[in-house]
Amino acid sequence: MQDRVDPRVEIGVALMVIVIAAIALFETRDIPPGSFEPLGSAPVPQATAALIIVMAVGLIVRACLDRRPVARPPREGLLDAGAVLLLTLLYVSAMHYRLTTFAVMTTIYLVLLIGTLIRFKPRSMPFVLALAAVVGFGSQYIFTRVFVVDLPGL
Repeated sequence: MQDRVDPRVEIGVALMVIVIAAIALFETRDIPPGSFEPLGSAPVPQATAALIIVMAVGLIVRACLDRRPVARPPREGLLDAGAVLLLTLLYVSAMHYRLTTFAVMTTIYLVLLIGTLIRFKPRSMPFVLALAAVVGFGSQYIFTRVFVVDLPGL
């Protein structure tokens, strides 16, 4: 039998995610329609937020129904969670203040985030750098050229 995290923690995190996604839904209500296509920029974040809410509700239901014994989370896991939260807040702030382009900031964010989670193992860092660059610059290309979405940045 496998131990699991305290269901109160799972429910609390899921509720926090629901609140954040609900804020995103609320804030995207006034995004104007796009100039190149009829849907505009709002449907993508709205659909993403709605999907996240549905999945978080599923996690809450699972946490309420699961009867396995509860394990104490390792201290390392709590530090990782704090680092992810801090890096994400810094990333969102950097995007808000338009410090650099979306691609560059996303690449930096992913290098720091993945690097933190793998403890910056020197052997893995070339792969992390390559993956972060592909995701950062690839996302910018797809969002701006395929989906025609205005991204934050310079």
